[in-house]
Amino acid sequence: MGSPKAARSKAGQGGIWRRRVSAPFVVVLVAAVLVLVAFTGQFVQGPDASSRFTPVHVEDSIPRRVPTDQGLETSDSSRQEGEGGDQKAEPDESPDEAIREQEQPPEDTTTEYSGKESALQVQEDEEGIAKEAGSAPYTKCTPPSSTTVCDLSNLRFDICELCGDARTIGQSSTVMYVPHTQTSDGEEWSIRAQSRKNLPWIKKVTVKSLNTSQPAPRCTSKHAMPAIVFALGGLTANVWHDFSDVLVPLFLTAREFDGDVQFLITNNQPWFTKKYSTILSNLTRHAIIDFDLDNHVRCYPHVIVGLRSHGDLGIYPNRSPQNYTMMDFRLFVRQAYGLAAPEVGIPYRADRDDPDKKPRVMLIDRGKTRRFVNAAYVVQGLEWFGFEVVKVDQNKTDSSSLDEFAQLVDSCDAIMGAHGAGLTNMVFLRSGGVVVHVVPHGVEFMADAFYGKPARDMGLRHVNYSISPEESTLLEKYGWNHTVIKDPEAVRSSGGLEKVGEVYMSEQDIVLNMTRFGPILLKAIDFIM
Repeated sequence: MGSPKAARSKAGQGGIWRRRVSAPFVVVLVAAVLVLVAFTGQFVQGPDASSRFTPVHVEDSIPRRVPTDQGLETSDSSRQEGEGGDQKAEPDESPDEAIREQEQPPEDTTTEYSGKESALQVQEDEEGIAKEAGSAPYTKCTPPSSTTVCDLSNLRFDICELCGDARTIGQSSTVMYVPHTQTSDGEEWSIRAQSRKNLPWIKKVTVKSLNTSQPAPRCTSKHAMPAIVFALGGLTANVWHDFSDVLVPLFLTAREFDGDVQFLITNNQPWFTKKYSTILSNLTRHAIIDFDLDNHVRCYPHVIVGLRSHGDLGIYPNRSPQNYTMMDFRLFVRQAYGLAAPEVGIPYRADRDDPDKKPRVMLIDRGKTRRFVNAAYVVQGLEWFGFEVVKVDQNKTDSSSLDEFAQLVDSCDAIMGAHGAGLTNMVFLRSGGVVVHVVPHGVEFMADAFYGKPARDMGLRHVNYSISPEESTLLEKYGWNHTVIKDPEAVRSSGGLEKVGEVYMSEQDIVLNMTRFGPILLKAIDFIM
């Protein structure tokens, strides 16, 4: 058996051997655990675009699609409340307010509309660029062989179309084009990105076509949809210019994308995007970007800078690859506001078997110039001719919602007002509705282009009535022998449109002679019947 001392000596030697053998395994095991922990931590905190880039915030002050019970922001002139319970119409023009101080853009850069766009899903590609998940190759345009991407030839608007690799840099108001085949010569344009390029106060956007020596800015977000960069401001803030200068051109430019297009707005006007959110949200299902505040380099396969326009409140099908018409625009607007389908007739026709049913006319009376001095007498005259009258005063009360006002117009068979009184709201009339256009003295030359032709092109009936000098308050002010009364054409020739606006648009009110006006009403009734 041996002595206890010998046994302890053998046991000690075995323990030493075991410690020598097991030590390397312990070291390897600890190292493996550390590697596993490090790898797991890196995987958990791996490439996540949302942690690398500043998140895009939603602008609270510009709401999602405006519901019917939500108030709308209006211009200062229409905020003033007065007496009476009349509704408010949107004014077509305010010459004294056409050039107004624009509202400052919000701090946030995007606006989202009701549920049409889920949160942007991004992932990191090999270059570390945030891009939309599941994007497919873009096929809606073909990169040009030339580096020239801008067309400045139109007298009304400039437009740039970048197809292939376009990068927007909002805070510098720049859009860069990286040609498929770069050359040693780059090009640069600076355009006013709206439909009236001759207005000097419209903000410009710079478009650059890069050459081989110019590095392209690194994308911070990559998108699969196209984008349109355009400017607000200009003459907006009256409804005629809102539609003629922005909404109709935007429809022309964006409608072909069927909502899969993003808007980047320079000189953003929160009141505009709020007021017309219903129309905008039916042209795009993506967030609207405040271009001036955007700190991203956004990469798109297709960018259009500027808005196409065919003319004042007009669309010419032969100039549109999609053959759009003003009828298409009116039906689009009606669909956006949830109004009756195109095949539904005007209200009177729908209920004409009711012996108590009368054709319904909306009478819009301006609160300032070109107002009906004898408005109460005009209402009585309309009722005598058999109309049910809905009187709307654009300045006395503040309409709570453009959605509600659209419904009110839709309930009428005709709309009547003086030139510039809000007749552009005819876009909410049903097919076959009638526009009764009262033309003040001295502005006959512009009447048909502003309202007559657009009304006919939209599938509406238009009757116009040119007042006599006796029905104008200018007669009392200037007298029969003054050029203002006897020769308006001479006034226009010598002073241009500025003089027309100063005298005939801003100084004149109307005393309507219902006896002389009667045949026009009979013609309107004949159209309705």
